Amino acid sequence: MSAAPFRRRATGIAAVLAAWVCAPAAWAAGHWVEAWYSPPFPTTAVWGCNQVRTFTHQSVRQVVRLETGGSRVRVRLTNELGLARVRFGEVSVAVSSPNGVLLGPVHVLTFGGKRGGVIPIGKAWVSDPVDMRVHRFESLAISVYYPSGATPAGHLKRLWVSPAGNHLTEALWPRGARPQAPELASAVEVYAAQPRPVLVAFGDSITEGFCSTPGMHLDYPEQLARLLAAHAADRRWIVINSGISGNRLLHNGAGPKALARFKRDALDIPGVRAIVLLEGINDIGWAYDPSGDTGPLPASAIIGAYRDLIRQAHARGIKIYLGTLTPYLGALYEHPAGEKVREQVNAWIRRGHGFDGVIHFDGALRDPRHPHHYIGADQCGDDLHPNDAGYHLMAETVYRELFAPGKPLARAATARARG
Repeated sequence: MSAAPFRRRATGIAAVLAAWVCAPAAWAAGHWVEAWYSPPFPTTAVWGCNQVRTFTHQSVRQVVRLETGGSRVRVRLTNELGLARVRFGEVSVAVSSPNGVLLGPVHVLTFGGKRGGVIPIGKAWVSDPVDMRVHRFESLAISVYYPSGATPAGHLKRLWVSPAGNHLTEALWPRGARPQAPELASAVEVYAAQPRPVLVAFGDSITEGFCSTPGMHLDYPEQLARLLAAHAADRRWIVINSGISGNRLLHNGAGPKALARFKRDALDIPGVRAIVLLEGINDIGWAYDPSGDTGPLPASAIIGAYRDLIRQAHARGIKIYLGTLTPYLGALYEHPAGEKVREQVNAWIRRGHGFDGVIHFDGALRDPRHPHHYIGADQCGDDLHPNDAGYHLMAETVYRELFAPGKPLARAATARARG
């Protein structure tokens, strides 16, 4: 199930019942807009210390940063990629500090008028709306009580896990743990008076923000959101991060391949007007690594995947901008043949034919004296991922190439497109 049902209007008793499994009815006025999104992730095994996958008679809290504000809230729970049904007891939301301490009233959510339930395999449920005023860049705590054994299939994050019992209304869990565990919630929508255009940043770990300072929202999409909020002409834009670390264009692995997840994780996000696509370096890296699972991969295969995604976006009337692949020499899976493919792919992107524009990430991050390498001060030491400063350069690059006066997504251009 995709996020598209968010936009359906339910009427009559049958539609209300269907909303329990799909999405609740929209209100008569105003607009539901995406405030936060996390791509669904398949069930995975524990592979390291301080990781948890199953919860029994426990409360779990995830904290998300809202990219826009509104007067009502609804939450999407995911089991689209699960291997078993997920039973939950209650779900609540409350404004919180970034470290999970509740700062406002606790609102218990219902689903088709009921608290709790069992999400079937391959499905997502959207809560009934709750009246709750939230603001842009505010932290929202989503707390879930699991009364019996449950193994959610969600994006892996550092979550708060309480001692045994239902602790949803407690502001602080002093004896809780912070394991890496799957999120049950995959999206938050808020109800706003006006529609808001959405830019989806779609990609792998360089989009998700691997190596940025944890908890500080310093990946490039969130730094871009701050830049947009600081400029009155652009502050209507919402930036949604749809990156998955380790993701690839052509092969499943760390989440479904981009060709399989693009519809749900980009095209179906409510309000999407534009997409920045930065993906392919993992395809190249693993193709030429001895432990890889694909064998050599020509540039034409990656370009073919890009063309497929471009076609899908344009069929929906959505702009799509391609980012040049950033340097990777020195990374664990570097290879001279892979570097040649990266250069061929970037040459094709820079020609800019068939899509809506180029984001020159490679030019922003490469060392002018050694153009196949990162600038040392802007990467985190693995020769693959930017650090906080590097992500800031990426955010500035997107802003300069899409939102500066006269650029494609500047206010005047958007107004002309609407007219």
